[in-house]
Amino acid sequence: MLIGLGLLLAAAVLLVVGAELFVENAAAAARTLGVSVLAVGILLAGAEPEEMLTGILAALDGRGGLAAGDAIGANVTMLTAALGLAALARPLPFGPRVRTYALLSALAGAFALAALFDGRVSRLEGGLLLAGYAAGVGLVWWREQAPPTIGELAEAEEEPTGRRAPVTGLLLALLGVGIMLGGGDAAVTGAERVVVALGQSDTAVGLTILALATTAELFALVFAAARHGVSEIAVAGVVGAAAYNATASLGAAALARPLVVAGMTGAATLAALLPVAAVVLASRGRLGRVPGAALCLAYAAYVVVVLA
Repeated sequence: MLIGLGLLLAAAVLLVVGAELFVENAAAAARTLGVSVLAVGILLAGAEPEEMLTGILAALDGRGGLAAGDAIGANVTMLTAALGLAALARPLPFGPRVRTYALLSALAGAFALAALFDGRVSRLEGGLLLAGYAAGVGLVWWREQAPPTIGELAEAEEEPTGRRAPVTGLLLALLGVGIMLGGGDAAVTGAERVVVALGQSDTAVGLTILALATTAELFALVFAAARHGVSEIAVAGVVGAAAYNATASLGAAALARPLVVAGMTGAATLAALLPVAAVVLASRGRLGRVPGAALCLAYAAYVVVVLA
């Protein structure tokens, strides 16, 4: 049990370090190589590659409950605990652009719910989910004439990158992927040990403990953005990541190996509805402390129900 929890903690650290290294240097390398900001936005806006890698590794290991549970559980965790705690610290702005992203994220969640409804996600459904994510990015591009800059990309573009050589940037980006791969493997191994120790199902652990470990980066992003007074970028990053997890992460895991899951419908329904709930709670243009407390309580209730 302690070894499993230790592995999950180590995984969270590796995922945070690897994701930051990947995003910062992928963006820097793209600019240095002459790739447009438009292209960088399409590739990185809302991307959570550590979630995708963790899901793929779990799927290849035959742990479909961990793979799907991580993608769906991460969304529930981000949209309740992460946003709720951040709103308790400082009210979060929810402008028209962020509300649009939230509604698109809810639609992506509905696609994930449809795929999971029969307890199995085939490779065909995985491919359709990935196509859905690509279509969503295309829709935002068409609507705004450029993909939005959200998530880690926003932070990367705000920081000076110096005159790093293209090869150096690409190698560091690849190193970030390697670190995330190690973190994903540690997360899956740790979760497997917790499953055995607690007597819980793969689905329950994926929806709670593994999801919490792999969303560590989003918690860090939200609070860092709040400290620097750019909270709306963090909120946009969360809803963009939720769309990514519901489509790209879940779809990639199913492409790696078809997923067989049980007891996922309720959590998937919640994950699809939460972005809409956030928009309603922030109807006056910001998510205040009272709604933030409500989201935190909702997360606590969710964990109790899943692990009961």
